[in-house]
Amino acid sequence: MKITVFNGSPRGRKSNSHKIVEPLLEGAKEAGSQTEEIFLVEHDIKHCRGCFSCWGKTPGICVIKDDMPKLLNLFLESDYAGMATPVYGLLMTAILKNFTDRFLPLATPHIRKNKDGSFYHEGRVKRFPRQFFIANSGFPGEYNFDLLQALMSHQNMVLEIYRNCGGILEDQDDTDEELQKKIGAFREALKNAGREMVTRGSVSRETVAQIHAPLISDEEYMAGANQYWDQQIDQAESEQ
Repeated sequence: MKITVFNGSPRGRKSNSHKIVEPLLEGAKEAGSQTEEIFLVEHDIKHCRGCFSCWGKTPGICVIKDDMPKLLNLFLESDYAGMATPVYGLLMTAILKNFTDRFLPLATPHIRKNKDGSFYHEGRVKRFPRQFFIANSGFPGEYNFDLLQALMSHQNMVLEIYRNCGGILEDQDDTDEELQKKIGAFREALKNAGREMVTRGSVSRETVAQIHAPLISDEEYMAGANQYWDQQIDQAESEQ
């Protein structure tokens, strides 16, 4: 079994999105899966030109020469493919959106109609990986994920993870013991999710609930974040 996560954070390996992906893949690897995290910021992925050559002139093949062909192959070779992103402007990052825009060669121009009255483009490939989605917000509150959840409601996801107050996942020396325990439990729940995806093909409701358990109150997070940025601004001003 192969599980691949495509991380769309511009911070790449230093991102809090990676701090969520890492334990999940660790659990999957412990359960016997081959795992890989792809940091899209490290790859050459140009913007879709909207030329539709991949539908007409060169069916299934994009005319742009960059890293997308090998990334698409990696996506299709995976049994599970995850997308991970911080929340930017209530949506995914431009890096991840650009990556998904380039999936156009995987579809044909032919339009089909679902039983519910919606429409779709017929798929070109016979097999798609099962998918899951991870979104991390550096803001308190739950509304940050409304648009992403609406988008995911049209997908058949094995797992959706929405982590608010994500800034507390940063490595900090002054994190109190109680919060450290909660973050540790969060990471263990992510490992369990990875294991369950491999061993049972789904993630239990109990594990999903543990993943989404509050780590810190909105008020505490807001106060800590404001204090942090006040310190950063004061330091910058003092160095001028």
